[in-house]
Amino acid sequence: MIEIRGLTKSFHQHTVLNHIDLTIQKGEVVAVIGSSGAGKSTLLRSINLLEVPDEGIIKIDDLEVDIVQRTKSETLELRKSTAMVFQQFNLFRQKTALENVMEGLIVVKKIPKEDAQKIAMVQLDKVGLSNRIHHYPKQLSGGQQQRVAIARALAMQPKILLLDEPTSALDPELAGEVLDTIKKTAEEGNTMLLVSHEMNFVRRVATRVLVLDQGAIVEDGTQEEVFSNPKLERTKQLLANYYRDREPEFSI
Repeated sequence: MIEIRGLTKSFHQHTVLNHIDLTIQKGEVVAVIGSSGAGKSTLLRSINLLEVPDEGIIKIDDLEVDIVQRTKSETLELRKSTAMVFQQFNLFRQKTALENVMEGLIVVKKIPKEDAQKIAMVQLDKVGLSNRIHHYPKQLSGGQQQRVAIARALAMQPKILLLDEPTSALDPELAGEVLDTIKKTAEEGNTMLLVSHEMNFVRRVATRVLVLDQGAIVEDGTQEEVFSNPKLERTKQLLANYYRDREPEFSI
């Protein structure tokens, strides 16, 4: 179980996250939606301390970290419990797909190279890239690079997988490949917190939807509750804007 209490983050006296409280159960797929600047990406990056919050408590299973009083070892353990999939893939250009997936296993988890290679092969096969293991990022399409990034994250066996707009850098065809991979990953029981602007995808994959507005969670419910019966007028407007501005792109 993941529990967040009082998570707060400001940039230059502008509050981006305002005392966020959130509990995510094992196996839940939680999607975060909201307008630009609502704090969605900051929330994800704060959970694994890529952005250090001003205050708050993050608890993942038995590990509880007070942001203000955290130690280096607690920071490391928190990051080991999470894995992030970024918008821009963030692969090592000089390493093959296989080496990219192996890297964290060897460097962070101190797994022997031979064992790391076996784990990496399994994960790359799961995302449909067993025939691309020796290709470098420049030899892969954007969708294939993002699938390598997903395999790399899953190889670390995180307690929670964080996905920040994983298809925003891709055209619709390549994005469809990645969304299909994420859907399969969700169906395998992985706990996920994802930010996405693809409402059709959110409706199909998320077990729960959060609406973030001005740094606060203003709606929290099943995808059916949030999409079909939003409680707040600003949520209704947000969804209306999405559907007005974006034609349906995927049917997963």
